[in-house]
Amino acid sequence: MAQFTASPIAMILVSVLLGSTGQLLLKTGMTTAGKHSTAAGFAAVMAAIRAISSPWVFTGFLCYGLSSVLWLMILRKVPLSTAYPMISMSYVLVVLLSALILHEKPNWLTTIPGLILIVTGVTLIGLGSGK
Repeated sequence: MAQFTASPIAMILVSVLLGSTGQLLLKTGMTTAGKHSTAAGFAAVMAAIRAISSPWVFTGFLCYGLSSVLWLMILRKVPLSTAYPMISMSYVLVVLLSALILHEKPNWLTTIPGLILIVTGVTLIGLGSGK
């Protein structure tokens, strides 16, 4: 029986995608829950606990959980100094997807240079980690 072996880069990309998707789902779930509550203090904590039962929030946590399990597998194969900076690619995905899907309006004059710096930094780290 053949053993499944995934490329570490593919695993990192899937982990980043799952984490970014989790962020979008959590934001959607909490925004939906927030429409029904303007509570503060203890009441806000209780509202957040109730929001966990939202399908959006639950699925967001599920994505995070899967991303974490995958991350454990990645750590066995890839040096942490190379793998961990790749997580910053989720910043790029979350900004772009939140603009496209959630219709958020970032300040693109500062956001685009910031995203370019993140991608450049991750690329340099990736290039420097050649074996």
